[in-house]
Amino acid sequence: MTEQTLAARTVFQGRALQIDVLDVALPDGRRTTREVVRHRGAVVVLAERPDGRFVLVRQYRKAVEEALLEAVAGSLEPGEAPEAAARRELEEETGYVAAELRPLGAVAACPGYSEERQHLFHARVGPSPGATRPDHDENVAAAVLTRGEIEAAIDRGELKDSKTLAIWYLAGRRRTP
Repeated sequence: MTEQTLAARTVFQGRALQIDVLDVALPDGRRTTREVVRHRGAVVVLAERPDGRFVLVRQYRKAVEEALLEAVAGSLEPGEAPEAAARRELEEETGYVAAELRPLGAVAACPGYSEERQHLFHARVGPSPGATRPDHDENVAAAVLTRGEIEAAIDRGELKDSKTLAIWYLAGRRRTP
């Protein structure tokens, strides 16, 4: 099951992403088009404090016109390794520094139309944060929650961000005793 790309053209080039339209041939010879969002990738960090509580962030997301509760996340800088980006984003958005960082894998964010891969990490952090350094266009607020509070937010449909649900699931499956 593959599709052969016959031609590609960029229809939008922005600061964070590019949109290409691809002419493709399906395995049975039919031809169609695919719209693909090009993105350099991102990291997602689930930070855990020594007291067992987790550090998430609240951030307004214009695309859905809502403030969402999310794991720390951010785009990779060109040439940046995912682990370095995870450490950078955690400190920028929350002020916490990762004492230990464990990779949990990667997920395809929206494979129906985007090539973006999100690299997931579990971080162990200290009990208190330092100063935050959010990007000039970010407005984030750290939120420290217990496991039960996160589970309740999921059950109520208040925590609905897909990358956060994915990292919560994977961190729970890969927890060490």
